[in-house]
Amino acid sequence: MSAMLVVPAGMVGHLRDGLQAELGSAGADIEQVTAKAGRERRPESYREPLERLDGARALLDVIGWSATDPPVEVQVDLREHRRALTTAFEVALLVAAQDLEEADAVDAERAKRGEAPKRDATAVCALVLRQFVSAVEAQIGRLGASAEEGVA
Repeated sequence: MSAMLVVPAGMVGHLRDGLQAELGSAGADIEQVTAKAGRERRPESYREPLERLDGARALLDVIGWSATDPPVEVQVDLREHRRALTTAFEVALLVAAQDLEEADAVDAERAKRGEAPKRDATAVCALVLRQFVSAVEAQIGRLGASAEEGVA
């Protein structure tokens, strides 16, 4: 089972946006630890948010920090970047769900002006993202199963 994941060009932007959000979230968590009294006696409190920050940063180094024109597909090693990848796509799915909700509100205004609805295109984008994330999860599952078989 290959540990390399090909992220299609159309999915890289979602991944990048999710990783950037994860950087902010990890940074906020680091800030919370920093604000706590006794932090110097509990340096392990920094471990988890620093790991998340490092993971997001490392995957951004692989896929590129900014968009390319035209977008290009990237290859990601699932063994090395699984956690950052899954977290970033969880964020991307949340954003897609919010986009669908916003599209409903926008479509009401667009209908008044006789314009085409936005929800249809947004729903297709969200569906494609969900399908890709499901395929990634399946590949991760197969990779985990083959790793367990190698240990047995």
